[in-house]
Amino acid sequence: MTFPKQGCTSDVGILHTAKRRYVLKRAKREKYRKWLYKEYYVLKNIQALADFQSPSAYKFVHTAEQSWLLLEFFEGKTVREYLEKEDNEKKREHVVYEMGRLLARIHEAKCPKTISE
Repeated sequence: MTFPKQGCTSDVGILHTAKRRYVLKRAKREKYRKWLYKEYYVLKNIQALADFQSPSAYKFVHTAEQSWLLLEFFEGKTVREYLEKEDNEKKREHVVYEMGRLLARIHEAKCPKTISE
């Protein structure tokens, strides 16, 4: 297991198995536990968007003290990593523009009434 430099609201770890990698997130504070559940809810339902690639949310578990979310691992850089290292202003603007378009698509999606299992 490795721990990337991220995760302000959750502890984030990458689980390395013989066949795959997974993301495991843990939240402790009540507010962040609610946010983690919302992340699970959105990821479980956003798969319905055509031409949209998002990590699969495999399992959400909560106890009285903490919540856990197991996710599919995507290889690549975060937007922040890309923007910090890219010197070409046009490329940086393009990535920011594409993130805005992606967020607009997410916000335009119809909200489901329940989580699909």
